[in-house]
Amino acid sequence: MYCYSLKDMISLVLTVVMLMYRAYKFRIYPTDEQKIFINKTFGCSRYVYNYYLNKIKNDGYTGSYDNIKDYTNVLKYNSPFLQEIDSIVIRQSLFNLEDAFKKLFNKTGEYPKFKSKYNRNSYSTSLVTGIYKNKKYCNIELDLEKRKVKLPKLKWVKIKGYRNIKNINGKIKSATISKEASGKYYVSILFEINGIIEKVNPKNIVGIDLGIKKLLTLSDGITYDNNKYILKYEKRIKRKQRELARKIKGSKNYYKCKKELAILYSKLANSRKCYIHKITKEITDEYDIITCEKLKTKEMIINGKKNKLSSKIQDATFSEILRQLSYKSKYKGKDFYQIDAYYPSSQICSRCMNQDKEYKDLNKREYKCIKCGQEIDRDLNASINIMFQGLELYMKSLVTC
Repeated sequence: MYCYSLKDMISLVLTVVMLMYRAYKFRIYPTDEQKIFINKTFGCSRYVYNYYLNKIKNDGYTGSYDNIKDYTNVLKYNSPFLQEIDSIVIRQSLFNLEDAFKKLFNKTGEYPKFKSKYNRNSYSTSLVTGIYKNKKYCNIELDLEKRKVKLPKLKWVKIKGYRNIKNINGKIKSATISKEASGKYYVSILFEINGIIEKVNPKNIVGIDLGIKKLLTLSDGITYDNNKYILKYEKRIKRKQRELARKIKGSKNYYKCKKELAILYSKLANSRKCYIHKITKEITDEYDIITCEKLKTKEMIINGKKNKLSSKIQDATFSEILRQLSYKSKYKGKDFYQIDAYYPSSQICSRCMNQDKEYKDLNKREYKCIKCGQEIDRDLNASINIMFQGLELYMKSLVTC
């Protein structure tokens, strides 16, 4: 068990001032009239996206949308119902389609698919400021004291703050309104913040091995198991799925059961996200240099189908854990490194560095070195090797500086 000390190393304390973007998500409680308008905006945003995606499929991709205003004016003329909603939403739909094709050409995404009303519905709008009747005007405002938010075309909407936020020192950039399958409405407001990050003197380093049986194994012997509440929701979901299969499609009981199932899925997702936030906060508070593996989850899911592990890999949400560790380390002035995905951390002895390819087999949970005789848990051995790789990356960064 290792928690490597770096007290004797020379390091600089740097103060970096940089622009940061933070999003705060709130649940909103719109009136019946506001719900009708939100659902209408969902449909219009989806219509614009699908219309131009179909046009690109038929006529071919001609390049970036430099003249998006012209496209929106033509659409509004041909489809008068689009004039009722916020014009920024229509433009944002075209921007989203353009970004999807950029990801395709950069080989970081797949070919865009048509949006369906049965999936998650959302639309985005950006901040517009001006002067109206000698007063400053903003189409997006947040009032935390009165617990309400002002949105374009909707005016003021009630919100529920799930955290104690007194003051947010930042500038509003955009807002995204979404609706889940459970029928709940949310707004995510993006703020631009002038952040001051102090790079701290690193005192300890940790390596993290991600797994299925044990969600996280740290190089100092601490382990994090899967949350027991998640397992409880999974059992309830399976029971509700069997109940839904027995209902007649199209009946009232069918849609009632389907909504109950969606609520359970929402609770499961929130429980998992809350648990991951607690874990990542503890790790980023305790350690100054954090190292993980770069995981290729798509390949893991495809290979996991042979061993019936694909569903467990998806439930583990490795990518979300790595994402949270990355941005939280950045905000706190800590160092976060990711080593190569093909580094054989489970096959190398953490004491003598001898490699044994027999430990590719996941069923072998204890690592026994044939050279030095060390007996150690497989995941702990891997996390120690990951920690040593992170230490090398940190030393290289000091040399380059």
